[in-house]
Amino acid sequence: MHETLTTPLPASWLASRLRVDVEEIARLREAGELYAVWSEAGSEWLYPAWQFGPGGKVPSGVRQAVAAARTAGLTEARLVSLLRRRVGLMGGGRLFDLLFEGRADTVVAAIRTAATMAVEGV
Repeated sequence: MHETLTTPLPASWLASRLRVDVEEIARLREAGELYAVWSEAGSEWLYPAWQFGPGGKVPSGVRQAVAAARTAGLTEARLVSLLRRRVGLMGGGRLFDLLFEGRADTVVAAIRTAATMAVEGV
């Protein structure tokens, strides 16, 4: 995952450049299915770019992973660290890629495992 994908973007930018539906991303944020931070200027929500797919769509895998991470008590930074991990023994893609390939179940399982290990101190 490239570092620019963690850059927080304002909803207004997402709406104008990617044609994202601002009400939809607000609804997803309120439902705990998107990460966002309130801007330092206190004027709008900022959304990390990694959550948005082609055309500004938020894949269901991203929504599932964010919801699972929140339930497990993982911060966005911890989730991003986990998403950067390689899948498989032979240097396959990253967990992040699975979110956009419709394989969120594998990512959600990894999130739950990471949370369990953190609680157990492993």
